[in-house]
Amino acid sequence: MLLDLLIKSVNEFQTDCMRLYQKHYPNIHSEGMDEHHLSLAFSRRLSRTLTKFGHDCEYVALGSTAHFNPIHHYRITSDVGTVWVLASHMVTGGNMCRKTFLQAIDHWQGEYSFAIQPNDLLLLIGDHWFSRNRQSRELIHWWTGQLPDDVEQYTTQGVKLSEADSLLGHLLEDCFSLSPYFVKYTHPLQRPIDKQALRKYVQLYCVAQLS
Repeated sequence: MLLDLLIKSVNEFQTDCMRLYQKHYPNIHSEGMDEHHLSLAFSRRLSRTLTKFGHDCEYVALGSTAHFNPIHHYRITSDVGTVWVLASHMVTGGNMCRKTFLQAIDHWQGEYSFAIQPNDLLLLIGDHWFSRNRQSRELIHWWTGQLPDDVEQYTTQGVKLSEADSLLGHLLEDCFSLSPYFVKYTHPLQRPIDKQALRKYVQLYCVAQLS
């Protein structure tokens, strides 16, 4: 039940993002969303979904730490379970950026291990503007383990995607004993000229069950 509602919220969040981008254009359109606004906006979306389906819930900010910026944490508790949300504005998408993200997961897991319950869900959210840097162009493959079927659409928009040497899913299993249940990427922005998805900006989602 909780996993289904979480996935539904991820899908519905795309509409929320479009409204935010329209309201805050051109700032978000040129810079993306910082981790605080990304995690807060999604926590509100999940809370609305849970409430809509008759479940009492609340979301609480767990804060971010200067040692592990740019990460922000939220916990959404309900009568059907708990979701932990960790978000990162992955500015470069490179190895140091990925390492910082993994360090933040490790820090969160250690700090909140007393509160984590079996069957809790962990949602990782990232967003990124692609650049010509090779590691930037690897990010979708690193996150999902595969390149998009419509890779030529990215090339058309100037994004030449590449395969990564390592994969997030393997690192989660090896470092934290976490197995992703659901992995997704989206392009919620649209190009003003033709309303097509703007593939230079990507949002990334990964859901794992905690044990």
